[in-house]
Amino acid sequence: MFDKTILMNKVINALQENQFETFLTHGAFDIVARREYLILIKTLLNVDALDESHAMDLRAVSYFLSAYPFVISQRNNREHLDDETVYSRFELPVITPQLFKSMLEEDEMVVTHSSKGRHTQEINTFVLKEKRKEMDFTLEELAGRIGISKKAMYEIENKRVNPQRETVRKLERMLAAEFTLPYEMKHAGAIYLKPKDHFQKTVSMEFSRIGIDNSSVHSSPFEIIGRESFSLITSLSTIPSEAKNELSEIKQLSGILSSKAVLISKRSYKESVEGVPVVSESELTEIHSSKELSKIIDERT
Repeated sequence: MFDKTILMNKVINALQENQFETFLTHGAFDIVARREYLILIKTLLNVDALDESHAMDLRAVSYFLSAYPFVISQRNNREHLDDETVYSRFELPVITPQLFKSMLEEDEMVVTHSSKGRHTQEINTFVLKEKRKEMDFTLEELAGRIGISKKAMYEIENKRVNPQRETVRKLERMLAAEFTLPYEMKHAGAIYLKPKDHFQKTVSMEFSRIGIDNSSVHSSPFEIIGRESFSLITSLSTIPSEAKNELSEIKQLSGILSSKAVLISKRSYKESVEGVPVVSESELTEIHSSKELSKIIDERT
């Protein structure tokens, strides 16, 4: 029986075969992978089980770390996923482990994009426009030849929408050219999540005050993700000494994420736990800049 362990092993093997350093974690993403770039991966046997809060966390963390997010899955509630299609859930790319492996190994790969029942492809609209003019077609004439409206043709040519797969085939036959573009991994767009409690809100506001762009996260090993000239993963705790297990993971994560790590504590504590420096909430309010915080973190690491 195919289970999540087998799925994760397939993904990890593909990453390691392509010289990625990997780290297993939990919550919004299961696998962190780094080579010359960073990938954050959530694995699910059934993509329809993807929780919205996990998806939002994955997008937020990916944005602040300039990482590429992926959900890797085998099926949805209706059928097995196609190995040549990139699906979308909560604005995250969803692909099969086989397609993910192919993406790591091949420089140029043409895929179909599936979202809300539409199957589309990304195309080179500049080449399309030049080829249309070269063959002396108006927008209206070309649209009529391939069976779409002039408005739809205009939106395709001006990159407002991606054309459906069948439309691309018709355009390529009509203009005797290839327009499809190879798939490119995309970074997550900016997203900021609301704090879940007063402590998280207070620390987030203090980070903003000293110039650290940040967001709360709800289902990750850490509670706040931020960046300035450095990226920062932050845990929150009332009693630092009782967070040893969590901080051991945070320390390892900070290494593969190339981030600084810090624990903000309710209590006064000017040391480190499991190699993660601790800064008290009251001390944070007296820090005047991100550089000052960075210096404190470095001194206590």
